[in-house]
Amino acid sequence: MRVDYYTSKPSPPRSSSQSSIIEGGGGLGSSVPGNGGSDISADVISGEKWLADEAERQLLCVSFVDVVGFSALMRKDEESTFFRWVDMRQELVMPLLKEFGGSLVKSTGDGILATFDNPEAAVRWGQELQIQARQRRQGLALRISLNYCRVLRDGQDLLGDGVNVAARLQEHVAAGGIILTQSVQDNISHLSEIQTRPVGELELRKMGVKVAAFELTTDGRHMVAEERQSGLPSIAVLPFTNISGKQEDEYFAWGIVEDIVAQLSQHHDLTVIARSSTLSFARQAVDPQVVGRTLGVRYLIMGMLRRRDGRVRVSTELLDTENGQILAALKRDFDEIDTFGVQDEIVETTLINLLPKMLQAERRRTMRKRLASFSAYDMYLKALDTIGSLEFETFEQAGALLERAIEADPEFPSPLAWAARWHSLKVGQGWSTDPKGDSRKAADLAARAIRLDRQNALALATYGHVQSYMFGDFETAIDYLDRAREANPSSSIAWLLSSVTLSSIGRNDDAIKAAERALRLSPFDQRLFVYYAFLGTVYYDAGEYEKAISWLQRGLAENPRYTSALRTLVVAQVAAGKAGEAQKSAADLMKLEPAFSLAKYKETHKHYSDPAKSVLFCERLRQAGLPD
Repeated sequence: MRVDYYTSKPSPPRSSSQSSIIEGGGGLGSSVPGNGGSDISADVISGEKWLADEAERQLLCVSFVDVVGFSALMRKDEESTFFRWVDMRQELVMPLLKEFGGSLVKSTGDGILATFDNPEAAVRWGQELQIQARQRRQGLALRISLNYCRVLRDGQDLLGDGVNVAARLQEHVAAGGIILTQSVQDNISHLSEIQTRPVGELELRKMGVKVAAFELTTDGRHMVAEERQSGLPSIAVLPFTNISGKQEDEYFAWGIVEDIVAQLSQHHDLTVIARSSTLSFARQAVDPQVVGRTLGVRYLIMGMLRRRDGRVRVSTELLDTENGQILAALKRDFDEIDTFGVQDEIVETTLINLLPKMLQAERRRTMRKRLASFSAYDMYLKALDTIGSLEFETFEQAGALLERAIEADPEFPSPLAWAARWHSLKVGQGWSTDPKGDSRKAADLAARAIRLDRQNALALATYGHVQSYMFGDFETAIDYLDRAREANPSSSIAWLLSSVTLSSIGRNDDAIKAAERALRLSPFDQRLFVYYAFLGTVYYDAGEYEKAISWLQRGLAENPRYTSALRTLVVAQVAAGKAGEAQKSAADLMKLEPAFSLAKYKETHKHYSDPAKSVLFCERLRQAGLPD
């Protein structure tokens, strides 16, 4: 059933849920603040009062703003989340509301309800709000829904089906997105600078109706993807099939999909399709190739969920939409002790198992292309495929590819961030003829990437690592590494680079946890030797020398050319009283880095905030026979 909320008039209410904002709509419940939060029953609002209120009917654009994942954020860090949202509301949301002529109806705890006389003003306000919200380093993503409809005023509160629609529609908005009803679309369709696309008829939970909706495509998420034009892989997550048949499990499945989309959106080397765009494929058999053409995506994630007797079974698949091939599949059972905890575990497990397969497919796709046809993304991907070999010639080729990627698309931050990592590795491997100059280049490149994308976890983590590893500025390093993990909590490289800096300032327990989390987030990483070596490094700093030696040897078994791992292995073996083994490892290091000297090493590496630890590290290298 289609309902036109622009012209429809409500009939006398039969229950409180029909006369006030519906239960669960953006966290509002069925209470009315003007009545002290108490429920309003049909007995209280008589038919006579309803007719009298007809005089107060107004045509307004109703907007709900909601913080995505607010409950989960509060659960993890209640005080910080509360104050970040209060600051954003007071410093950003409310001033912009005033600037664009809107009126605040109420705060809803994790969002606001506002109105505008003009739908165009409401849309422009939503655009500017999302842009500025992304620019703030607050770790909060907003979603906005808009409906132009007739409403009833009850004191300071708003009533009516149109308000309910705006509240329910909010559930279909992706993080950072704006969704509109047909009535809003009709009022802005003449504005060429405001572009939208239809997302079909969306079923509104507990309302029993479908509403035609449109997604704004000129918001920040779409603009970034359009401006880069670097051939980034695109992916969509289809609604999971709930095979248990219970309605409450339907909501659980929706929550998992929404969290997967949110996590994918934090990986800035992907173009992720909003969840609202995939809802039309719910509860139906689909052809991946047809879905791929319809949504314009290269990859799909599909899944099924069943919950029974305290257990949750999830099956997921990653598919290539060009040929319908299943690239990866996962089937796992989870013990349902804590619903939110299980949901987080399902999301993390799904991404850990599926994302590497997608990256492998991307590398194979790139290798099939002619070099002359490479996009900036292709060159970036080719560089990542070779940078981890640590063979001098291919390493130099990786650097050249990253330079070409930057030239091809100067607005694409990831090649800049990896070029910074490349210069850092060049110094670390002892290949740099100008270590100080390469260190400055590494910092400059990472800073450029951050200017382009202040929420790019790779760029933030790389900048932080460079500041500690090369310049000994541990305070700045920790700030940027914290920001990296906040920008993308599932970024393995942010956790990995954080680990050694935490270790450098004596936070050994935190360092070990960070390194272990990095490995857990990327157990199939193409550069797994780095993860093993970092684990060995943080265990050495914690004084656990046998564990350090074990992890460092595992890393060198994966790649024996990693000189940073060899140096740390030498000092760990000396510390463990294994002088003979340390001398052998030192000899292996000199074969790879014949020009190594302790004097040069001290100039280019800033290991610890405590100078005494740096002196001890170098003394242990000397004891193994490495030259001054």
